[in-house]
Amino acid sequence: MKIKWLVLGLYLLVNSLSILLFWLGAQVQTGIRMDIDVLAIVLAILLPGGIIFFFASQFERRIRKINDAIAGILQEEFRPAHHPEDSDELGTLSRAITNLGQQVNLSMLNNRQEAQKIQAILAGMQEGVISLDHVGRIVLLNRAAERLFGREQEAVRDKHFSELYGFEELEDLVTQALEKGISGQIELVTDSKLIIRAQVSPITGEKVRSQGAVIVCYDITEIRRLELLRTEFVGNVSHELRTPLTSIKGFVETLLDGASDVPHLRERFLNIIHKETLRLQRLVDELLTLSRIENQRQDSGQGMSKVQEAYEKIRPVIEPYAEAKKIELEIKIPRDLPEVGIGIDLLSQVLLNLMENAVKYTVKGKVWLHAFHDDGKILLEFGDTGCGIPEGDLPRIFERFYRVDKARSREQGGTGLGLSIVKHIVEGVKGKITVASELGSGSVFICELPTGNGEKKNEEESKEGNL
Repeated sequence: MKIKWLVLGLYLLVNSLSILLFWLGAQVQTGIRMDIDVLAIVLAILLPGGIIFFFASQFERRIRKINDAIAGILQEEFRPAHHPEDSDELGTLSRAITNLGQQVNLSMLNNRQEAQKIQAILAGMQEGVISLDHVGRIVLLNRAAERLFGREQEAVRDKHFSELYGFEELEDLVTQALEKGISGQIELVTDSKLIIRAQVSPITGEKVRSQGAVIVCYDITEIRRLELLRTEFVGNVSHELRTPLTSIKGFVETLLDGASDVPHLRERFLNIIHKETLRLQRLVDELLTLSRIENQRQDSGQGMSKVQEAYEKIRPVIEPYAEAKKIELEIKIPRDLPEVGIGIDLLSQVLLNLMENAVKYTVKGKVWLHAFHDDGKILLEFGDTGCGIPEGDLPRIFERFYRVDKARSREQGGTGLGLSIVKHIVEGVKGKITVASELGSGSVFICELPTGNGEKKNEEESKEGNL
């Protein structure tokens, strides 16, 4: 029932009772019958009733505004309204609710802004973040966590963590964090072969039991791969250095023990020592070359050169080598071939390593170098009719120290770094190298290199754009 009707009804009831009692009293005192003036009675009731109804309506309207303001605060839709500066209790209450609503609005705005900042930070993090409530249900996954675990936030929200991933050891850490407030760390391997380091931390509150937990995940796949490569590299370098050093040490000790007095033994041992020393020198030189190329990779393409000029630099090395093995050389480099966007020293290194490899692993037949200009690129094709490369070894031949036939490579003086150096040089100028081979039929390496003209053109366009 509305207040105004309640107040009016109470007024009419009380007023009616008052008139009735007054009339009965008059009857008793006079002992005579009095005529009741109906009009006077009606006016006596309705006139004050109208006044009461008006003030009750005003009272109800003010209460309704206060109620609407409170409902707006509860529904997060509070809109401050101008209220008369009444000095009564309702006016004081109305002002207090208005102030409260404004403070709640400001607090909610600040909270919303902070939540947006947190969402932006979580979305931009490379680390995956998973937030769990006090019973282990997923509250939040950022984008990195979605990528690492292959799940979207909307699909997993409010689901228990153990229902999704099935990593028992990680579930144990989550249980410890929720029940005992203990942090923990573990490494996992996902279905997509990613290696993840997960750090589980409890969200502590005033109560003993944790209010939730946060799982922070780091993708350490690349780190582990690099650690493995570093370990293999150190092992390979140690092995490659140990072999010639052991040989040199052994022959030197033999000479010191008296073999130096025998002319033919002395000459033979010194030749072997010299050969192993050259092998050591070549290994160290190639390691330094590879290190220099890797450290200066951004600048490795500075300069331009012609393929013909680069080949002329290595001709005195390659042609006698091929002639000694009675291998036919076929060189086809067009005179009008555009310049390559790479320095002549690095281009010569590429030609030398690939041509030398082709001659080295070819017993009979021919080795060729064909150059083409195609769609803004220079294609260099290095082919041979040698022993070829097994299909299973093709993905790894550009790795440092990797050899298809280790014993044969060492006999021929190979270090296992030549193709790795070539790959770093070519990719350093945004080129590409591919290989096709068939065991027993030979191999073909193709290098795609950018032309110097294209590089100049890009630089000119860039300068014009800046102007």
